[in-house]
Amino acid sequence: MIKNGSLNYRKPLSWGEYDPHRRGNTRIGMWAWLWQRISALAVIVLLGLHVTLTYRPLIQFLLLLAVTFHATLGLRVILLDFNIVGVKYHRALVGGLVGLGLVVMGLVWFSIY
Repeated sequence: MIKNGSLNYRKPLSWGEYDPHRRGNTRIGMWAWLWQRISALAVIVLLGLHVTLTYRPLIQFLLLLAVTFHATLGLRVILLDFNIVGVKYHRALVGGLVGLGLVVMGLVWFSIY
Protein backbone atom coordinates (compact mmCIF):
# COMPACT_ATOMS: atom_id res chain seq x y z
CA MET A 1 0.00 0.00 0.00
CA ILE A 2 1.47 3.36 -1.01
CA LYS A 3 0.58 6.49 0.94
CA ASN A 4 2.19 9.87 0.37
CA GLY A 5 4.91 8.44 -1.88
CA SER A 6 6.25 5.90 0.65
CA LEU A 7 5.49 2.25 1.19
CA ASN A 8 3.64 1.23 4.32
CA TYR A 9 4.19 -2.37 5.33
CA ARG A 10 2.06 -4.27 7.81
CA LYS A 11 3.72 -5.29 11.02
CA PRO A 12 5.41 -8.70 10.90
CA LEU A 13 3.63 -11.64 12.47
CA SER A 14 4.71 -12.78 15.90
CA TRP A 15 5.81 -16.36 16.53
CA GLY A 16 2.71 -18.57 16.44
CA GLU A 17 0.43 -15.81 15.17
CA TYR A 18 -1.92 -16.87 12.38
CA ASP A 19 -2.31 -14.77 9.24
CA PRO A 20 -5.99 -14.91 8.21
CA HIS A 21 -5.14 -13.71 4.68
CA ARG A 22 -2.37 -16.24 4.04
CA ARG A 23 -4.45 -18.59 1.87
CA GLY A 24 -5.89 -15.76 -0.21
CA ASN A 25 -2.47 -14.21 -0.82
CA THR A 26 -0.83 -17.45 -1.91
CA ARG A 27 -0.08 -17.53 -5.63
CA ILE A 28 -1.66 -20.18 -7.86
CA GLY A 29 1.75 -21.52 -8.88
CA MET A 30 2.43 -22.68 -5.33
CA TRP A 31 -0.94 -24.43 -5.15
CA ALA A 32 -0.33 -26.10 -8.53
CA TRP A 33 3.10 -27.27 -7.33
CA LEU A 34 1.63 -28.64 -4.09
CA TRP A 35 -1.26 -30.44 -5.81
CA GLN A 36 1.08 -31.98 -8.35
CA ARG A 37 3.13 -33.49 -5.51
CA ILE A 38 -0.02 -34.75 -3.79
CA SER A 39 -1.29 -36.25 -7.05
CA ALA A 40 2.07 -37.99 -7.54
CA LEU A 41 1.66 -39.70 -4.16
CA ALA A 42 -1.93 -40.58 -5.06
CA VAL A 43 -0.76 -42.13 -8.35
CA ILE A 44 1.76 -44.32 -6.48
CA VAL A 45 -0.80 -45.49 -3.92
CA LEU A 46 -3.54 -46.06 -6.47
CA LEU A 47 -1.17 -47.88 -8.82
CA GLY A 48 -0.33 -50.29 -6.00
CA LEU A 49 -4.03 -50.79 -5.30
CA HIS A 50 -4.70 -51.26 -9.02
CA VAL A 51 -2.11 -54.02 -9.24
CA THR A 52 -3.34 -55.85 -6.14
CA LEU A 53 -7.08 -55.30 -6.61
CA THR A 54 -7.52 -55.78 -10.34
CA TYR A 55 -10.72 -54.74 -12.17
CA ARG A 56 -12.18 -52.50 -9.48
CA PRO A 57 -13.88 -49.64 -11.33
CA LEU A 58 -13.58 -47.20 -8.41
CA ILE A 59 -9.83 -47.72 -8.11
CA GLN A 60 -9.43 -47.48 -11.89
CA PHE A 61 -11.45 -44.24 -11.96
CA LEU A 62 -9.45 -42.69 -9.11
CA LEU A 63 -6.18 -43.74 -10.76
CA LEU A 64 -7.25 -42.21 -14.07
CA LEU A 65 -8.30 -39.03 -12.27
CA ALA A 66 -4.98 -38.77 -10.39
CA VAL A 67 -2.92 -39.45 -13.53
CA THR A 68 -4.91 -36.89 -15.52
CA PHE A 69 -4.54 -34.24 -12.84
CA HIS A 70 -0.82 -34.93 -12.47
CA ALA A 71 -0.30 -34.87 -16.25
CA THR A 72 -2.15 -31.58 -16.76
CA LEU A 73 -0.14 -29.90 -14.03
CA GLY A 74 3.02 -31.33 -15.58
CA LEU A 75 1.99 -29.90 -18.94
CA ARG A 76 1.57 -26.54 -17.19
CA VAL A 77 5.19 -26.73 -16.03
CA ILE A 78 6.41 -27.59 -19.54
CA LEU A 79 4.47 -24.72 -21.14
CA LEU A 80 5.79 -22.23 -18.59
CA ASP A 81 9.39 -23.50 -18.66
CA PHE A 82 9.67 -23.28 -22.43
CA ASN A 83 8.01 -19.85 -22.41
CA ILE A 84 5.22 -21.05 -24.68
CA VAL A 85 2.68 -19.40 -22.37
CA GLY A 86 3.52 -16.32 -20.34
CA VAL A 87 3.24 -16.22 -16.57
CA LYS A 88 0.67 -13.47 -17.01
CA TYR A 89 -1.84 -16.12 -18.15
CA HIS A 90 -0.98 -18.59 -15.39
CA ARG A 91 -4.40 -18.68 -13.74
CA ALA A 92 -6.19 -19.23 -17.07
CA LEU A 93 -3.60 -21.86 -18.00
CA VAL A 94 -4.21 -23.89 -14.86
CA GLY A 95 -7.99 -23.71 -15.20
CA GLY A 96 -7.94 -24.45 -18.92
CA LEU A 97 -5.57 -27.40 -18.65
CA VAL A 98 -7.45 -28.98 -15.76
CA GLY A 99 -10.73 -28.52 -17.64
CA LEU A 100 -9.24 -30.00 -20.81
CA GLY A 101 -7.81 -32.88 -18.80
CA LEU A 102 -11.20 -33.64 -17.27
CA VAL A 103 -12.83 -33.64 -20.71
CA VAL A 104 -10.19 -36.03 -22.08
CA MET A 105 -10.51 -38.19 -18.96
CA GLY A 106 -14.28 -38.36 -19.42
CA LEU A 107 -13.86 -39.39 -23.04
CA VAL A 108 -11.39 -42.11 -22.09
CA TRP A 109 -13.51 -43.35 -19.19
CA PHE A 110 -16.73 -43.52 -21.19
CA SER A 111 -15.01 -45.19 -24.13
CA ILE A 112 -13.78 -47.95 -21.78
CA TYR A 113 -16.98 -48.38 -19.78
